Amino acid sequence: MAKTNHVLFLLDNSFTNDRRVHREAQTLVQSGYEVTLIAVASKELPSEELIDGIRVIRLLNAEIFDIKKWNAHREAAEKIIQLGLNWSVIHAHDHTMLSIGCELKKMKPNSSLIYDSHELFSSWPLNVSNYNSFTILIKSFIVRKIQIWKERRNAKKVDYLITVNESLRSYLSEYFKVKPKKTLAVRNIPEISTVNASTNILRDKFAIPQSHSILVFIGANIYAKTLNLEQVLSEFATTTNVSVVFICSLNENARPIQEMVKTEGWQHVHFHDKIAPAQIAEFLSMADVGLVPTWNKKDLSYWYALDNKLFEYINAGIPVLATIQPEYKLIIDEYHCGICVNPDEENAYVRGFIKIMENLAYFRENIQKTSTILTWEKEQEKLIQFYNAIYHYD
Repeated sequence: MAKTNHVLFLLDNSFTNDRRVHREAQTLVQSGYEVTLIAVASKELPSEELIDGIRVIRLLNAEIFDIKKWNAHREAAEKIIQLGLNWSVIHAHDHTMLSIGCELKKMKPNSSLIYDSHELFSSWPLNVSNYNSFTILIKSFIVRKIQIWKERRNAKKVDYLITVNESLRSYLSEYFKVKPKKTLAVRNIPEISTVNASTNILRDKFAIPQSHSILVFIGANIYAKTLNLEQVLSEFATTTNVSVVFICSLNENARPIQEMVKTEGWQHVHFHDKIAPAQIAEFLSMADVGLVPTWNKKDLSYWYALDNKLFEYINAGIPVLATIQPEYKLIIDEYHCGICVNPDEENAYVRGFIKIMENLAYFRENIQKTSTILTWEKEQEKLIQFYNAIYHYD
């Protein structure tokens, strides 16, 4: 039976700010594929809408995340089947959607199943900073172990594997102990942006003096005892003429870091709530250096990470201060677009920052060149070729 060009995306959120999934789905639509994206229902959002040619259907409920609901994934698959869609490829994003994808593959055995793993889930540590109950911690640990087991079991049904960088692609191919027909690393690189530099948003909002350089960190969330932010802040607390700005969700996850800054009386650390994707390049371009601080040698999910923020900084035209993890170092060393430091050495972040500022013209020139090379417009070609190979594999 001939394959249709209909691709079914499965997503574990409501599809409001997932740039990687949006980029992949839009690329496929623009390449002639029909994409239906099944997402999590939200009272604030329509149950169905068309976004940039992507048909979005929000019908999944919160039960899919409750491990005690043994039949939730099968029931979710049955709801999807009832839509009467004629897909030939299931593209499941992360481990919960992989489980639903496996249920769909049982119901439609001729479907090809892609697992798009955005992270190394099996080595993702529990964030324990906000736990105030030992019982909750133990339960969370058990749940995580079950989820890891299920991911590995479900991976046996995977036909194709996509992930975010070469380190994870290589690791996951061996870890799952299966040999998918084809694997791919697609980095989540922004599209080329035109930055409006007519304003100075960060300086104006936080009254940052012109004499201060700005070190910026952007991320969906910040966590205590996870991203090495405590070390960064303690190093810069006594550094004159530097302001640190965090752009992130100002929620319960951020509270411990905010409280630490308040308790220590650090005056030049500022917090800005998350911003719309379209504003990211403009906001970041107002800073001098972008921070990628995570230093965690024991958890492979962090060690092999390739944070989206690294590309966001490059796209915004600012040099990168990162740690010497493999994927960061590979890019920064190749394109000379920043400095990688070893946080086990004293004042490593500050010394790296100073080195960038002393050679700022050099790094900015390299960043401008790099921003025209590392773009989604070029990265998407890998995904297009990958899908074309799937449809002509046999």
